[in-house]
Amino acid sequence: MTSALRLLLLAVFCFHVLTGTRPASAATITRGGDAVMGCRLSISGQIEEGDADALRALLDQIGFTADYSPVGRRICLDSPGGGLREALAMADLIGERAYGTAVPAGAACESACAVIFLAGRYRHPEAGGAHSNDRLLHPRGRLGFHAPSLLLGDRAYTRDEVDTAYAIALDSMAGVLRHRADMGTAIPDSLFLALLGTPPFEMTYVETVGQAAQWEIAVAPVAFPAGNAQQALSNLCWHVDSGLTDYPLQSEPRPLDFTYEDIDDTSVYALSNRRFRYEGSARCELRIFGDYGPVRYMGGASYTGGATDQDISGQAFPYMLYPPDTPIADLPVWTEGDDAHVRAFFRAVQDPGSAGGAVGGFNNCRLASTSARVINVNEFVNLRAAPGLRAPIVGQVRLADRVQVPDTGRLLPLRDSERGQECLNFCRALTEYPSSEDVRRRAEGCIAENMLWYQVVAPDGNTGFVSRHFLAE
Repeated sequence: MTSALRLLLLAVFCFHVLTGTRPASAATITRGGDAVMGCRLSISGQIEEGDADALRALLDQIGFTADYSPVGRRICLDSPGGGLREALAMADLIGERAYGTAVPAGAACESACAVIFLAGRYRHPEAGGAHSNDRLLHPRGRLGFHAPSLLLGDRAYTRDEVDTAYAIALDSMAGVLRHRADMGTAIPDSLFLALLGTPPFEMTYVETVGQAAQWEIAVAPVAFPAGNAQQALSNLCWHVDSGLTDYPLQSEPRPLDFTYEDIDDTSVYALSNRRFRYEGSARCELRIFGDYGPVRYMGGASYTGGATDQDISGQAFPYMLYPPDTPIADLPVWTEGDDAHVRAFFRAVQDPGSAGGAVGGFNNCRLASTSARVINVNEFVNLRAAPGLRAPIVGQVRLADRVQVPDTGRLLPLRDSERGQECLNFCRALTEYPSSEDVRRRAEGCIAENMLWYQVVAPDGNTGFVSRHFLAE
């Protein structure tokens, strides 16, 4: 008999022992939990037969609640694992009742507990049954996966025992796949393979930002990073994409060029150039907010365009702003009420030097010539029906092509934007005080944010609006 088959048999016998009669060491399931992680219930200790019934009874006592936030509707987990069959029954319950899951600071959720963790979700009362992942790992918590643990020693086995063990082993793993299919739980193929490929005497922990993002596991609460905001936003685009399509990021991804709109001290709307999917034909659209709180998502990333014109999106969390090889244990923890890092990050986004590249040929808000060339794009710029990146597209002009600007004095603010009007004032001030570095910096920031627009005539005669950010003498 091969050693691999012995391991399989021992794992199966362990499976039977761990799903036998309910011992005194069964999990403790109680109301309340870690307030930082927003927990309503807690599960701790070894998972044994009968724990699913105990969880169901407690959920029935609480009854149905229509919570408009996932915070306060989570189950805190601190368990070394136990019976996989019982864990799957508990995961089904969590999926049916739409409770989130969380591993608090100092806690560990391993083996069968990790399967329960993956079932965490949130269903908005007005979402019509749709749900999103809600499973949080504290930067100082531990989440680990492995194959079933071993319990018994080696001995000789009969053919019937081998056949029975093989069937049970297949069914135990099939149970995870059935749960994924029936409950719609997001268990990526790469994570399932990692579970199967980790020997029972080892543990695959979620240790890096890249792993967590690919496996759609939120790490929170995490403070916003300092430093290069452009690279941080690029990291975010790549991390969400890696989770949506289940691929690993081996190193810090290349920075993207962004255009910005609706940007202030706590929020930003940004569009990347086309470097995603289908030979780089799709683009990343970010909408993030710094005032959502430390253990909620901060917005999302959407991916549009490409050969099939797909439009898909995923949740964004602050930890995704960090490079993929960053150890989770090294991430700075966001403390409630300490928002200085949030304000500093969004100020960095507004600074063109750290958030999106040079404006290109900028020496005045207004162009001096009625002929301008297209800059700051990879291939082309879109002509818009009105000032704003959300206005309908009416045409395109290729990089370096020249357009006509009939009225260089008519610089238009972003439509329906108080910030756009403020930017016009900065431009007037720059005309009056050209030596003021502060005014120049603010005016350049307005250009980089796409707050100011010109009406232009394309080489093909088509007329539309283009951001001043994309035009140079």
